Amino acid sequence: MAIHKMAACGVDCRECASYKVTVDNDIKAAEELVEWYRAQGWIGKDEGAEAVVAKNPLCKGCWNSDDTCFFKCGCNVIDFRECCNEKKIEHCGECMDFPCKYYEEWASWAGTHEKARERLALLRMNIQ
Repeated sequence: MAIHKMAACGVDCRECASYKVTVDNDIKAAEELVEWYRAQGWIGKDEGAEAVVAKNPLCKGCWNSDDTCFFKCGCNVIDFRECCNEKKIEHCGECMDFPCKYYEEWASWAGTHEKARERLALLRMNIQ
């Protein structure tokens, strides 16, 4: 599988609902995010995918992130992109602590994240 754009966390951005909403205005991807946005308090209980789209820009891919992005890449505690920049590595799989407790917390959140962990584990095997 060719990876068009891989985030620091290992997500292939083409598989990420947040990225697809921002880049493609993908309403189906926005529907995947409704419950999560409600749980975060970012949209109201009666709001749906249109409200998610209205929050743009959500995610431009972590390596294209800037102050206009709605949220940062990572879990509630750590920004994986910033962590990789500080350690001067390309992705979490190059980190000596991979997978750290923050990555494990984040990776357990959704199916796309499990794929990211597997992708980084494979890359890590190729590095060693």
